[in-house]
Amino acid sequence: MSVIVRTPEDKIMIMTKGADSVIVKRLHPGQEEIVYMTMKNIDVFANEGLRTLLVAEKEIDPQAYFQWNQKYIEACQAMDDRETKIEEVSELIERDFRLVGCTAIEDKLQDEVGPVIRDIKTSGVKFWVLTGDKIETAINIGFSC
Repeated sequence: MSVIVRTPEDKIMIMTKGADSVIVKRLHPGQEEIVYMTMKNIDVFANEGLRTLLVAEKEIDPQAYFQWNQKYIEACQAMDDRETKIEEVSELIERDFRLVGCTAIEDKLQDEVGPVIRDIKTSGVKFWVLTGDKIETAINIGFSC
């Protein structure tokens, strides 16, 4: 999930947040130490049952942004395969980020989710719960139920 903004200093910035498995692949090389330390923190947070995301940013050269934005507009106006074209163009700019840090929030279930899951299982219905990319998240949702 990314957003492109113009700062009060007239810089064009792209900021993104997402799962560590996605964002780490999009980071500019040479950040191994901060990535290592951040991932250690993410593991601690995930083991505590918190939902984690990485946050990253980069400055975009105005000319590069103008050229990219033209491609993005074309992709948005495509009559065929619009989503695919938008994803392809987005891939061009969503890379070489600088890691800013991580977030960790409590991922609480809505009221009565546990009893509802129990009732569904009792009735013989089988289902899957998708919890993200961390096994710790799935384990903690199981404990929450």
